[in-house]
Amino acid sequence: MTRAEKLFALIGATLAVLAYLWVRLAMRMGPEATAQRRLGLGLGGLLGRLWQWTPVPMAELVWIVGVLSAVGVTVGLTARRGGWGLLGACCRLILAAGVIYALFAVVFSVQYSAAPLSEQIGLDVGRYSAEQLYETAKRVTQELNEAAEQVARGGDGLFTPTLSFREVCAACSASYRQGELKEIYARGPGLYPKQAKLLSRATSYLSLAGYYFPITGESVIGSDIMETSVPFTVAHEMAHACGVGPEKEANFMAFVVCRDSSETDVRYSGLFNGYIYLNNALYAADRDLWQSLYDGVSAPVKADLDAKTAHLQQFKGKVNDLGNKVNDAYIKTTGQADGVKSYGLVVDMIIAYYESMD
Repeated sequence: MTRAEKLFALIGATLAVLAYLWVRLAMRMGPEATAQRRLGLGLGGLLGRLWQWTPVPMAELVWIVGVLSAVGVTVGLTARRGGWGLLGACCRLILAAGVIYALFAVVFSVQYSAAPLSEQIGLDVGRYSAEQLYETAKRVTQELNEAAEQVARGGDGLFTPTLSFREVCAACSASYRQGELKEIYARGPGLYPKQAKLLSRATSYLSLAGYYFPITGESVIGSDIMETSVPFTVAHEMAHACGVGPEKEANFMAFVVCRDSSETDVRYSGLFNGYIYLNNALYAADRDLWQSLYDGVSAPVKADLDAKTAHLQQFKGKVNDLGNKVNDAYIKTTGQADGVKSYGLVVDMIIAYYESMD
């Protein structure tokens, strides 16, 4: 192990410790940690602009290079120099891990110190009964049925998008800028997400429709996901890029932004995915009310729901289960105790949103 390799390990470990303390300070300060959050958003925007010209998301290249480097450096150095080679490889990996963790922590982890989104926008969220959930779900279903009649459909009767991916991004961005969430959106860099080119199939097996990658400041959307999910996922990842950490809050922003869009494709996607969360919650709360709700869903919507179920079924298996466990563990490390279930907690915010309009 060389002196340089020892220095690499020291630098990596130091960066990780400093980043950890930076995040802990921000979490202790809570909503008052404005400077930390602004720094993170600024750095994330800078990184995103740096890589926005690349046809392939830099995030995917980082994943590939990172895995190959971890394997290659370890195997190569160990084979060449025995046990000392392994230690040298570990030093290099510590440096890489320290840099990656520091970027992730400074750009994104500090965003969880912000006040709840409901407080920021003046939304009074409480605990709701099954009847309240049903009434809200029924309103969303009515809007969804109407939107289903306005979108294009193919010969198989399924939703057929009329917008390109970039046009979807533009529509979501416009809805953010013009709607009630414009102040939240203005905090972010305003960059469009990218479609996955190399790892889309892999992320689908890992149950990831999209993700925000703080290391490169990019939002990446799977190219294998159902068309009914694309606008909603785009708006969701845009919310993360604006510093909204909790999954339920990103889901809520996606629902509102898509629902308010002037583009029928985007509006349908928002209502479609919002219905799914409400439907799942109602199924768990009251089976009779759920059946009544489902009976009111139009045939075109049911066809799209069946298509989504069939699409997801092809990715089921051990890899999918592993992906869910990894994502669940990651979400819990951010302070969201419900893990992957936190996505579904958006229903309380949707109920409060509709009741605020009465």
